[in-house]
Amino acid sequence: MELEPAACSARLRSFEYRAHQVKAQGAPIEIVFPKEGLGWGLEATAIMKTTAKAAAAQKLADWAASRQANELYARNWAVVAMPGVAQKLDSIPADFESRLVKNDFDWAARNREAILAEWGRRYNAKAEPK
Repeated sequence: MELEPAACSARLRSFEYRAHQVKAQGAPIEIVFPKEGLGWGLEATAIMKTTAKAAAAQKLADWAASRQANELYARNWAVVAMPGVAQKLDSIPADFESRLVKNDFDWAARNREAILAEWGRRYNAKAEPK
């Protein structure tokens, strides 16, 4: 299977969440956003099939997807899941979301194993030993 280059390419970037926080605390840094595009950093909530406390896990997952939770996330993240909740953060460009590289998440999910194999082929030799 031939993979699209955008699906496998590595983009070096810092974690803008951390950069935003340390700059807000007075660190003498400038945050640089590559013009080629920004990488995605996804957070997720899930319930394991094997959980012994399904009701509690469901309650947490429901809250994590709520407007209240998204408003809390928006204090630190430039992009949140719920439309209309994100707010402009100091040091983060207002058009941050539009700068993210274009991704086809459905395609990536369907091709997960091939992507991981290609990533391993390209980069495992550069990783720290386990």
